[in-house]
Amino acid sequence: MTISPIVVAYDPQWPQEFEALAAVLAAALGDLARRVHHVGSTSIPDMAAKPILDIDIKLAPGIPVEAATAALSPLGYVYAGDQGIPERYAYRNQTPAAPLCEQRAAWPSHHLYVCPHGSRELARHLLFRDRLRRDPALRQEYLEIKQEALRRAEGVRQVYVDEKAMLGDAFFRRVMGD
Repeated sequence: MTISPIVVAYDPQWPQEFEALAAVLAAALGDLARRVHHVGSTSIPDMAAKPILDIDIKLAPGIPVEAATAALSPLGYVYAGDQGIPERYAYRNQTPAAPLCEQRAAWPSHHLYVCPHGSRELARHLLFRDRLRRDPALRQEYLEIKQEALRRAEGVRQVYVDEKAMLGDAFFRRVMGD
């Protein structure tokens, strides 16, 4: 059994993979969504990351999450609730082929979230992404936090996640202006 790495070097294909996913998602959602955003480390050029795209869908004003759920279900996504994070609703893909469509039979690993219009969590994701995209020093500092978390994790994914959160706490607060 091959163990996949926790974090990999930046893949220049990630933006194109996101664009392909976003096109299918946007078409399925139509006027329900204002925008499909690429967030997380895979959205930051040259940033090492877990090889999983993070996608936030911003709903149009007044559109309930239930409407997005109905539009995403035929694509192979199942509503998974807010998972303890207000204003961000997770969706699991039932198969690696999700979103199910004629264009492709398989997609890269991704996490899909729907955010109501005005979502503070979406605003936080975009602020973090945009600040790191603009500032090479912040990117380097974040990369060093990730590298130390990897060293401490000794190959255990959840330990990496926990260590990154602990090591990065002050960094995240500073980047977010908290």
